[in-house]
Amino acid sequence: MSETLTAIVVDDEERARRRLARLLGARPELRLVGEASTGDEAIALIDRLAPDIVFLDVQMPDVDGFGVLRRLQRPPRYVVFTTAYDRYAIEAFAVGALDYLLKPFGERELTRAVARAVERNAETRFREGYERLLLALDRPRFVESLPVTYLKDILLLSVAEITHFEADQELVAIHSGGKVYTTDLTLAQLEERLDPERFFRAHRRSIINLGRLLRLEPVDGGRYVAVLADGANVEVSRSASRRLRERFGI
Repeated sequence: MSETLTAIVVDDEERARRRLARLLGARPELRLVGEASTGDEAIALIDRLAPDIVFLDVQMPDVDGFGVLRRLQRPPRYVVFTTAYDRYAIEAFAVGALDYLLKPFGERELTRAVARAVERNAETRFREGYERLLLALDRPRFVESLPVTYLKDILLLSVAEITHFEADQELVAIHSGGKVYTTDLTLAQLEERLDPERFFRAHRRSIINLGRLLRLEPVDGGRYVAVLADGANVEVSRSASRRLRERFGI
């Protein structure tokens, strides 16, 4: 494709925005026409300038990148998400194989993203992914898998196979298939991302998978100990025990 494509950079961090603008300025196939530092600014700028490509930060304080796309009058020709967090990249790909740059990225990664953006079928790919993204945004966004580091690999654990989560000093331990993994997500963050029909906050230090619950053993003070499929015993707080009784009609 020989035409020059117009581009906009959206990032709430000035240093990251300026760096990406500088990298894009060295590319003859692109012409940078605007920058935005907030989601609201991005929406107004994209609707006014109708750029071909938007480099869009996912995590912003007012409107996140997914929310920006949802509120546009007309989507751009192509979007490249930029993010410092793997889980956002996984979400983006899960809803339509949309492209992303994982911070900190360099010229090689940017070259790859731009090459995809100028391919003949790039607009069609993005439109299909965009439609799936909008449908996904209308549904509760509970995770079905979690990325964890195991040895030197990144594994995607199915949440259905996880028996429970336990706070372990500064990290959270994930128990699955007889193995223990860790995540730097807090229990509160996990609670937001997990389906409440399947996962239950048993204690301030634990979340259990109700699908892996074998039995509840009564202990003193009207509390329970949850016995899980991997043989683990997890203490259930008094208030959580009361909620379990209400939930199960005990």
